[in-house]
Amino acid sequence: MATTSEQKKSKSPWGWIAVIGLFLLSKAKWLLVVLKIGKFATLASMFVSLWAYALFYGWKFAFAIIYLIFIHEMGHLVAAKLKKIPTSPAVFIPFLGAAIGIDPKKIKDAKTEFFVAYGGPLAGLLSIIPAFVLYTVTNDPYWVLVMQLGALINLFNLFPVSPLDGGRIVSVLSPKIWLIGLIVLIPIIFLSPDPILFLIFIFGFFTWWGQYKESKNVVIMEHEAMVLTNINNEFERFMYSYDKEYDDERKRNEFTTLYNKLNGQKDKVSRFLSNNSGFKFPIFQEKQRLSIKKHHAEEKALKNTLNIMGREKYNMEEDPQFDVIIEHTQEKNESKRKKINNEVKRIKTYYRTSLQTKIKSLFLYLGLAILLAIILVYAMNLLETSPLANL
Repeated sequence: MATTSEQKKSKSPWGWIAVIGLFLLSKAKWLLVVLKIGKFATLASMFVSLWAYALFYGWKFAFAIIYLIFIHEMGHLVAAKLKKIPTSPAVFIPFLGAAIGIDPKKIKDAKTEFFVAYGGPLAGLLSIIPAFVLYTVTNDPYWVLVMQLGALINLFNLFPVSPLDGGRIVSVLSPKIWLIGLIVLIPIIFLSPDPILFLIFIFGFFTWWGQYKESKNVVIMEHEAMVLTNINNEFERFMYSYDKEYDDERKRNEFTTLYNKLNGQKDKVSRFLSNNSGFKFPIFQEKQRLSIKKHHAEEKALKNTLNIMGREKYNMEEDPQFDVIIEHTQEKNESKRKKINNEVKRIKTYYRTSLQTKIKSLFLYLGLAILLAIILVYAMNLLETSPLANL
């Protein structure tokens, strides 16, 4: 995730606009479908951002922040390319940072998400090396500022709250870590009330809540798939006993009996929902909420089935072939059930990784964070003895 000038905390409205826009972009870059913009947009937006930063903070700082943001985003882009995930070019927006468009559907699992997210701060670490070399050669404290800013930007991004890079990285371990990160963030916000920290918490909470709801939705989707299976079993029994030699009246009566049976089940579910329509508190009344949602899914499956049966019968109004109507309805229910099961499988397996992968990922995450922290402390100590009077 690209970030902007955290060190230069302005109290002006521009600061607030930058913070809000930054996090909107950081969220969007994982959700936007690939943006259709050319490479020219990267260069043009980069120069506009450079001018804007220079206007407020001076050219030296502007060059430093643009360089660090660019390398960070290129890290994400290269990582995505290595995984053959299509992306848009990076786009810079003044006071907001930069972002690349990635289609989330192309990221199949948390291991891939780790790889793409890790590419940003890893490239950020590498971007500090030239500044260290130049400081060693020239002894110019400006390069110390670049080192400090680079370490701060990328270390900040490693905080384990989504949608920061750190949140995406630790998802390979467990998305439950997001909640731990949010809890740790609460006292930090009270001790150091800062708009950027507050917005991290808000976005992080809603990202965690979305993942929590998705895990609960698995149970609901599984219930809906089970209901569709039961309905199709009813159709199987109907087809087994159905005789094409029956007279038209008997055929119609048997079809009507099956239709009424399903309609009765639907009415029973609807009555339950009507009697339990009151508000239920999330988490505290989660069992009741889950039961109601499962009944909604059951009602939906029954309503859709009855609607399909009704449409199929209407299409054959002159000469209704009830066995064909049932077969068509059964096929559509089976298609829906397969889609649900595929989605359930995707959700269940997305964060599933081997113990070896988890250990390796944790080692890489902590190693990068420790290196950046060492560089940050080193640069801060240098700056204390080398004031940047010429900046």
